[in-house]
Amino acid sequence: MKVRWCVLLGGFSILLATACGDGAPDLLGHKTSLIQFKRVTLASDAPDRAEIEIEVRTGPEFSEPAPDDTAIVVETSFGQFEGGSPRVETVTNGGRALVTLVLPGATNLTVSAAVDGTECQLAMTVGRDGSLRIGEP
Repeated sequence: MKVRWCVLLGGFSILLATACGDGAPDLLGHKTSLIQFKRVTLASDAPDRAEIEIEVRTGPEFSEPAPDDTAIVVETSFGQFEGGSPRVETVTNGGRALVTLVLPGATNLTVSAAVDGTECQLAMTVGRDGSLRIGEP
């Protein structure tokens, strides 16, 4: 009887150890995607709009771009995206996606991007002169 418990415990230990490796099933709640805000650009001809580039990576050690058409949900705490909504859904192409945020004037705001339970946030401060500062206000 003791041998059976030992075998069961050994099998569970092996399953647990393999769940911790890259490419393993998501048994322990590991994140399967990495989201990065790559670039925020203000156009000189449209200073009230910020183009935000988001990159999503997957695979072993997040070494591969996310497959095309991976869904990303992007939300802003203040203001709206082109189309008039504070929430927009987009998809990746080559692991990247672009969204355009209509800047609401001088304020602090947060933009968040989510993919399959993984979320990333970007804090921005819009100055009175229309300047944009990334990071904590």
